Formats: sequence, C-alpha cells, structure tokens
Amino acid sequence: MRTYSKDGSEQFNTYLDSVLSTLSQEIEQAVGSPFVALILAGGYGRGEGACVIKDGKESPYNDFDLFLVVREPYVVAEKVLEVTRSYEKLLNIEVDIGRPLTLNAIRKLPHQLMWQDLLQSHIVLRGPQDILTSQAPSFLSDPLPQVEALRLLLNRGSGLVQAIAHRYDMMRDPSCTPPDEDFVRRNREKCTLALGDSLLITHGMYAPPLDTRLERLTGAVRTYGIDNPELILSLYTQAAAFKTRPDSIPTEQPSLDTLRETASLWVQTMLHCESVRTGRAWESGRAYAGDPFRREPEQHTPIRLARNLVKNLNRGVVSFSYPREGLYGQLAVLLDSLEPGSRTWRDLYRQFYDQWTQYN
Repeated sequence: MRTYSKDGSEQFNTYLDSVLSTLSQEIEQAVGSPFVALILAGGYGRGEGACVIKDGKESPYNDFDLFLVVREPYVVAEKVLEVTRSYEKLLNIEVDIGRPLTLNAIRKLPHQLMWQDLLQSHIVLRGPQDILTSQAPSFLSDPLPQVEALRLLLNRGSGLVQAIAHRYDMMRDPSCTPPDEDFVRRNREKCTLALGDSLLITHGMYAPPLDTRLERLTGAVRTYGIDNPELILSLYTQAAAFKTRPDSIPTEQPSLDTLRETASLWVQTMLHCESVRTGRAWESGRAYAGDPFRREPEQHTPIRLARNLVKNLNRGVVSFSYPREGLYGQLAVLLDSLEPGSRTWRDLYRQFYDQWTQYN
C-alpha cells in the first residue's frame, strides 16, 4: 500500500489510495487518447500529506496536486474539471491539475525547486512508473540554483503579507473574515518552513524528505552565521509538525505581534540568502529594495527583453525589466516596514498583490 500521510493511520492511507485510484481512472477516461500518465505531487505525493481529525474521523487537509502527462499539447477540458470538482466536494479540499506536460516538456524542465521536488518525490497514479525519472534532465538531481531560495521566499512571503493584512482587518472589524478559517495560521507556518528551506537551498543542502531537511538545518543555522538560529530552528520544527498534522499544534490564529516577528525573520533570512548569492550586503529590506541590480538575470537576456517589454506595456508601463523583478523589492519593503493600518502600506500591498497574482 502507498503511504500518502506518514501521520495518518493505515486505514486513512488505504482510503486515500482507493479515492486516488478511482480519481485517476476517471481522469484518464475524461482526457481520452492524449493521456499518458497522472502524477500526484505535493505533500501527499511525497508521503508527507497532512491528516486532521474532522467530526471524529481522519480527513485530508492539503490540496491534491496533480500533473497530467500527455502525448501532445493539451488544454484541460471541462469534463476533466468536472471530475476534479466532484472530488473536491467529496474530500472538502482542492484538487488541482497543473499545466499538462508532454514528454518533450519533461525533457526540457528547468532547474527549479518545483520540478526537482516533483522528480524526487512523487507518486505515479496511472501510467508508466518511470515516466518522470526516465525522461527528466539529470541536472534536476544537482543542488538547486541559489536564486530558487529567493523565489521560494517571494512565494511564501506573499502568503505571509496577505495573512498580515487579513489579521489586521480581523482586529479592526471582527466581521471581516479571511478566505478560510485557517488562512492566517497556515500561511504563517508555510512561511516559517520556507525560511529554513531557503537557507538550505542557499547553502547547497536542500533535499527531500522533510526529516532530512530538519536534520540538515540544525547544523546549517549554527554554521553559517545566520541571525536568530535557535528561533528559526524552533519555528521550522513546529512548521514541519504542522505540515503533516496541522491539529497537533494550537489551532488559534497567530496574533499580529507573532506575524511581525515572522516578518522580521523573513527579512533577515532573505538578506542573508541574497548576500551569500550576490556578494552584496544591505542593512535593511528597504535598502535591498532600493538596489537596482537584477535579481533574476536569466530573465533579462537579449532574447527575452522584447517579451519583458510586451508584458510591461500590457500593464501600462514602459520597461525592459521582467515584471516579477519589482515584486522582490516591494515585498521587502512591506515586511520590513510593517504598518498594515497606514494608507501608504495598503496602497503598496494592493499594488504588490495585483502584480503577484499575474507574474509569480
């Protein structure tokens, strides 16, 4: 039997196995002849999916992250989405299908955290079991480029800044509600996990599974001159527990002061990682934001400048800079100068959020 959740019981894993078996059959039928394989990624694909107790029984907590492998370029059809929506209602979680991958696309996967995680830890629900390992580039087993730490911090820092905005609104007006009841807590835990993972990426030590990363982080925070090493390690340990068993830690939503502490750690960690990567140094997040260097130089090669210009013109800006480039500085300012009640902060937050949803 496959293990989807190491903290779930044998019965829980058997239940998920049955559900995913039926789901994969229905998706194959809905896709038809282009279908090659269906892959489960994310926490459950790594055997680290969360298990929570709801109404006295074990239930899934994380999304199901699925990837279709197809024979030719394919747009996910409505009848496939009808299948995933039916399972969302059954499980009360999201069932996401990423961009379908052809075999040629798999052979050209870039060296990024998302694809390395997928290659090294996944479950093929239907199709050839070696569909990824036999086709993906061999460099996906090498240490990640250090810029992946910055991209991870952007992703999880964006969740943190949204949690901060929602938490402040909830304090001002109890009738204000976040997207879901666990939104603030979940995004804070995801961010603290990313702090440790970004340090491991920066120092060439990142690797699944989660237990291995926790062990490696214990040595890393005490070796590389990282600020607040014991606090980062403690929060990472808690976030790792949350990842597999969210109801194993207190369920109340973090206070604004707690979120401020996390924001400060995000800035410290980001500055450390970027200093190691670039050889530069900054005294604050605002100073980092004011430095005009290119965070992602590979997005600014001559062949990509025309693409960048078109993307910027579509949002009314004349620039050859890749639109995501500005998000790093905006987020650094938002989390370094945390004033969710000020109009200036809110305006910058809205500007950041609008661009992040488009270009992250």
